[in-house]
Amino acid sequence: MRYAILLAVVLFMGSFASGQATKPADKADQSTQDILKELDAAGSVGNATTAPTVSSPQTSSHFEEEEMRIDWGRLIHNFEYMLITAAALGIAASVLGFFVLLRREALVALTIPQVVAVGAAIGMRFFGENHTLLPAMAVALLALVYFALSRRWGASNWIIPAFYVAGLCLSFLIIANHGQDVEDLQRLFVGVDVAVDWKQMRLAVPVLLVVAVICAMLWRRWLLLAQAPAAAELAGLRPARWDTLFLLLLTIVMLLGTDSLGVVMVLSMLFLPAATVLPWVKRIPVAMAAGAVLSLIYLGIGFYLSNKMNWPMSQSVGGAGFAVLAVSQLSAQLKG
Repeated sequence: MRYAILLAVVLFMGSFASGQATKPADKADQSTQDILKELDAAGSVGNATTAPTVSSPQTSSHFEEEEMRIDWGRLIHNFEYMLITAAALGIAASVLGFFVLLRREALVALTIPQVVAVGAAIGMRFFGENHTLLPAMAVALLALVYFALSRRWGASNWIIPAFYVAGLCLSFLIIANHGQDVEDLQRLFVGVDVAVDWKQMRLAVPVLLVVAVICAMLWRRWLLLAQAPAAAELAGLRPARWDTLFLLLLTIVMLLGTDSLGVVMVLSMLFLPAATVLPWVKRIPVAMAAGAVLSLIYLGIGFYLSNKMNWPMSQSVGGAGFAVLAVSQLSAQLKG
């Protein structure tokens, strides 16, 4: 009986204490709910003031765009050797390119870089990658003599394509199993424009500009030999010697351009400006000047695209030039 009374007292006190404790909790819950309601009300009223915080990602993206802007002045300064060399190559190659097209010697121009690559491969294999110019020059001069003799023999129609294939194959066979040399030779074909240094520029730019001036001064001879070789021979101009001189000038441009900037840049500057201008310009001096200016425009567009789109420089120049060439040729056909 005594234990039952104690148990009842304990239960009564527990229920009393729990009742007293729940009242403040209920008050606390009620006050919390009131605060939350006030916050919700304030949030609904202040939505306009909180809107700028939602646009903070746009602000951060704006700052990222500011940081990603290209410093063109700094880029031009960093690549000034390449740009100057490519400009000189564009002027010389575009002037020669007119007469290459008029003389129908495009295959010769395509073959010379392959021959130069053979000499470069010999230099890489036996003298080191920094001593490729002299072997390339020696091989190119030998090929030049052979091309000149093949015209006399009447065998240029098969000798030149054979040299193209031989150059394409032998250049890689000479350096077979030499991993670093193979990569250097591949860069020679694809493009080594970013690696132009002061020594290459100092050698290439004056020679290329002198070749451009010589070719421009003799444009009447080149035009006569291209359009009427029989009349030139009757006039006592000795076409064989003038052909050899033209091939020598072409070889110099292809040699220096391939050694400093790569095959892609050389061929782009040689063919694309001249082919773009020829349908529109009838006078040779005006055509040569327009081609030289157009080559510089191609260079500027290619430099912009290569840095803006992270594309290779030589391929950007060639792609831009081909796009303009396609539009020019299509417009000429539609106009005609």
